[in-house]
Amino acid sequence: MTRKFLSILIAVFIFTGLTAASLNPVHATTPATITKHIDLGFTASIPINLQTGDVCDFSLGGCVFSHNLGFVGTADIKVDLGADLSISYDPSLLVPGGSLPVTVTYTPTSGGSSALFNIAGSGPGKGLTLSFTGCTSCPTDAPFTVASGGATFTAPMGADSPITIPGSGSSLNIGPDLMSVTIGSSITLAPAPAGSLPGLGGAAALVQVTGATTSQLLPVEWDSSGASQTFNLNLPATLAPIDISFGPIVHWLLTSGSAEVDLHWGSVADAIYVVLITSACNLIPFPGNVVCIASAGTSPSDPSPISIYSGNLGQFYTSVGLNTTIGDAVATAVGPPLGTTIGNDIANNIANGELPIPLLSPPLASFPPVPSLGSIDFALPVVSISGAPSGAVLLGSSVTLGASTAGGTGPFTYSWTSNGSPIGGSTSTLTDTPALGSTVYGLTVTDSDGAVSNTVTAQVNVYDFSLSAVPTSLQVLTTGSNSYSPGVTESLVSGSTTIGLPSISLSVTGGMPAGAAPSFSPSGGAASGFTSVLNITTSGAPAGTYTLTVTGTDTTPLTGGTRTMTLTLIVLTPAQALPGVISTIQGLQSSGVLNSGQANSLITKLTHAIGNLNSSPPNTTTACNQLTSFVNQVNSLVAEGVLTQAQADSLLQGPLGVLAIMASIPCT
Repeated sequence: MTRKFLSILIAVFIFTGLTAASLNPVHATTPATITKHIDLGFTASIPINLQTGDVCDFSLGGCVFSHNLGFVGTADIKVDLGADLSISYDPSLLVPGGSLPVTVTYTPTSGGSSALFNIAGSGPGKGLTLSFTGCTSCPTDAPFTVASGGATFTAPMGADSPITIPGSGSSLNIGPDLMSVTIGSSITLAPAPAGSLPGLGGAAALVQVTGATTSQLLPVEWDSSGASQTFNLNLPATLAPIDISFGPIVHWLLTSGSAEVDLHWGSVADAIYVVLITSACNLIPFPGNVVCIASAGTSPSDPSPISIYSGNLGQFYTSVGLNTTIGDAVATAVGPPLGTTIGNDIANNIANGELPIPLLSPPLASFPPVPSLGSIDFALPVVSISGAPSGAVLLGSSVTLGASTAGGTGPFTYSWTSNGSPIGGSTSTLTDTPALGSTVYGLTVTDSDGAVSNTVTAQVNVYDFSLSAVPTSLQVLTTGSNSYSPGVTESLVSGSTTIGLPSISLSVTGGMPAGAAPSFSPSGGAASGFTSVLNITTSGAPAGTYTLTVTGTDTTPLTGGTRTMTLTLIVLTPAQALPGVISTIQGLQSSGVLNSGQANSLITKLTHAIGNLNSSPPNTTTACNQLTSFVNQVNSLVAEGVLTQAQADSLLQGPLGVLAIMASIPCT
């Protein structure tokens, strides 16, 4: 196979795309390398049918003694090449729409290759046949074998030395001591020379990539052990699993060898030779017989070795169809019209003694026929994170993130980070309670082959809020109403995220006495901050001091929660509320609005009303009359210009004014 052929051959499969999921950028700091061992090889049986015809051994004016040799059998060749194929890439470049350089390295495994060479002939019509002039008992179809034995080596590439594997065979004695027969053999595997087409090295591969595109020619070939080739993959906008397959991988070897049959005359042959020479010499007149007699005591020369094969092994490979079988198999994988050219190149190179040893499935399959040419896959996983909340998470809530992995070869190891620092174990889920603000979780997956995925990130935004109120204590009549105003304020805690904040609803969740009902206006608002007025309405509520629990609630499932605060509520009977009015009167007197007579008159009415309300049983009728008289006097003071309307309202109006107290008694 020529250099140009493999460069083209390799490029053919390289233009299919690589898949990968749409994820965030990778932050890996070291390249990922995946290495897989491959076995290339084959076994082939080459038929041998050697017939020498008559070969003259003794000649005196004509052939007086001859032999005829035949050998029928097979030459069995088994070649097994071990190699390591690796790809390296930078996972940080596994980003949507990015460019991913991939480096491919081919290295024959040290001592991982072996070759066996056997010649065997036995059975009916097979083996060694010898016949001699006048010899009726010479061997016919004698079994004969030669074997290389086991040999291990590192497959030669580039400038490596050839590998020679010698063979040794059985010997056959034709007797008694007429002749001994041996077979010698060797096979040599050498690096394939540079072809007529540039770029073809000692090994090559067709490459198929799915899920990406490339605009460049991508020959993947290696001149020597450990040589690398790099090509760029253009990643799509949406990543999915990446698959890079090599098949078939071909390791080229230039093959040659020799095998020959050696014949050696024995002592009986020597004696026959002497008799024949002496008899012949007696027929030759003197002085010619002087030379004849002088040679009569010598031994005959051994017959010349008979070659079974010598030189490159292309003739044997083509005789069993390896040229067309391999060529057709690879060409079919490439497809027309280039396949025709490739097939012819393979056939020509095999005929010249170059042997492509492909990756087969299974390895060491026999030729012919060629089974489906195998392939070796490098699958790069991609990963995504699920479970990240879309909105803000309340501080103290836990989040559970899950990994979704596609492609690659399981089992997987998961590497989680939180703001760049390792966190959690190596499983596909992570549960964490993130801190206030924004936390970026990262995830990278490594498969069982060492392939590293892209790094995907998910941001979780955390906030917190607090509640406060003005006033924190409120008085209300047993029947009446009053409001905490300005009210309850929800505030965002400093350091909180402002992304995706939820709404907060307000409620009183504890401490409210029977007969009392709360209401908020508004009932809630954005977590970024708002104020709501809390109104308390009572109807026959028991007097006393109560601690109310006010709760703000984020109702988001799983990641929401509550924050609380407490308020004091004092429920007053009408008699308990009237001292408050008396205090107001005293204030007006102190400020000079009312004189002592006016103030004492008003206070006396309220004091008597308190006494009647506290009597047993309560004298509510008299108390109501006294309170009515109080109201009339206040209105008179307004009419006289002693009190302003606002000052009068401070005594009569409001949740704890005399009019509200009269309604709470109730006065009819």
